[in-house]
Amino acid sequence: MRLDLAYVGASEVRPVAGGQALAFAPNLRRDKVFFDGQLRHPVRFREAISALHAVVVSDLRAVPRDRSAWEAWKKQQAADEAALRQRMLVAAQARARAELGADVPDIPDLEKAFRREHALYWRVRRQWASELARDDAQLFRHLVPCDPVVTVADDVVFFECFSKDESSYGMLTVDRDAFTGHDVGRGTTNVDYSLALFDHFQTLRTYRPTRLQVDPSGFEVKVEGRGDYREEKIDLPPSWLRGFGQILAASCLPTRVVPLGVEVVHGLLAFLRRHRERQGPRSLRFELTPGQPPAIVIEPWDVRLVSHSTTYAGPKPETIKVWGRRRLQVLGRLLPLAEGFDVHLLGSGLPSTWVARLGEMSFQLALSGWTANDWTGGARLDLLAGDGQVAAGTVRRLDAALKARPSATRAEVEAALGGAPVAGAVHQLAREGQLIYDHAAARFRHRSILPVALSADVLGPESGEAVAGRALVGQVDVAQDTPMGANRLLVARVGGTRCEGLLDPDGVLTRARCTCSFFHTHRLRSGPCRHLLALRLRAGG
Repeated sequence: MRLDLAYVGASEVRPVAGGQALAFAPNLRRDKVFFDGQLRHPVRFREAISALHAVVVSDLRAVPRDRSAWEAWKKQQAADEAALRQRMLVAAQARARAELGADVPDIPDLEKAFRREHALYWRVRRQWASELARDDAQLFRHLVPCDPVVTVADDVVFFECFSKDESSYGMLTVDRDAFTGHDVGRGTTNVDYSLALFDHFQTLRTYRPTRLQVDPSGFEVKVEGRGDYREEKIDLPPSWLRGFGQILAASCLPTRVVPLGVEVVHGLLAFLRRHRERQGPRSLRFELTPGQPPAIVIEPWDVRLVSHSTTYAGPKPETIKVWGRRRLQVLGRLLPLAEGFDVHLLGSGLPSTWVARLGEMSFQLALSGWTANDWTGGARLDLLAGDGQVAAGTVRRLDAALKARPSATRAEVEAALGGAPVAGAVHQLAREGQLIYDHAAARFRHRSILPVALSADVLGPESGEAVAGRALVGQVDVAQDTPMGANRLLVARVGGTRCEGLLDPDGVLTRARCTCSFFHTHRLRSGPCRHLLALRLRAGG
């Protein structure tokens, strides 16, 4: 998708009377959004926004081994041997001339001169590379597909970003209580971002009053002819857009909330920093027992960390494994600020969300099932709640309700829909980029990731399992439909394949089983197979 961005100036930390201002340049292509307030705790904000930066630049995808250094060493060895042979030849020729009585010319110290010039070359080259990474916006665009998104809401200001490998999502939420004397213009916009801005973050100090500004002046100034006006056109990958919808897909599904003490997360990060596994398993194993302190086991060492300061309040004992744990290192800078952590788990191999409670701020880190299984490609989590075929009127009614009241609890959303199932409508709005779920506040928030709703053409084709599942709806033979409290247990044959699933009141598949090869390989980690999807559609029909 082609995205136009236009900025006046650049985001920066600029001096103001009595202190400094952390000023973000907003995208002029979007509706007017502004915020101006003085931070009560600049250092706390510095550490939190630096953790968000760590998510932005994170890229833990496996890459082929870099053999360039070895190849360079081989070439250097060959060059050294050639130089040695040349020196020996020159020395032999000199001895021959001496024996013949000829004049021997002075031989300059070529090796010393070579090493001096070689050191100069690499020093200049490293300096150039550093300046390029800091100042070249086009190069940085390859690092960050799209500028971070800031939303000014009635009760909070929050920043969102995606990692480069699209497996990690970060959201920093700052309450209005964190500011004094603020001026507000509600809305969502992209903000100009660069590596130099991160360096500016590090200059924030407690003794230096600091204001946070989403600068409204950029919308009022005449930008024609300004030297600091720039316009960018970038190709925004559809995967980047789909990922935001997948995040809400994960947040809307039933989760187990695991409270953890700061000491447990500190011990986990410290152990992973000191140790590197050479063989599997490479998971974190959550051992959960109602009324007992939750425990995390770090595999393959079987190191057990128990959160004695918290208690798990889930309905039943269970063990859940999650992968991709190296991405948790971005939480390191938050440990001195954190009051505690909550981990929202969907199930083994499924995404997890880590919420750090930071007083007047909260930081949410959402991770896909594992690093290579990004939000957008492998885990079609929205299929767990069905295929998204909901009445257009229901979706638009929810959209209008959230625009009038930009944040709402689940109960308020249900009331706005007149008691209709919530999952399908919120999933549809999420796929259109109009909705986000705030785990810290347990509220749905209206947020337009782009000025227009995202269409199916932009997001790309849906999965083959979804298409095949709809084709199999007519072949579903339900053998058992048993109420289990508020849930339903369905057992059926779909085109000759036996499957069963447990649906909650919203029609969400919370547990399932199927005899097909897709389910045997992926379980529910990549969404339901075609047979379970057909069963869910039949149950909803």
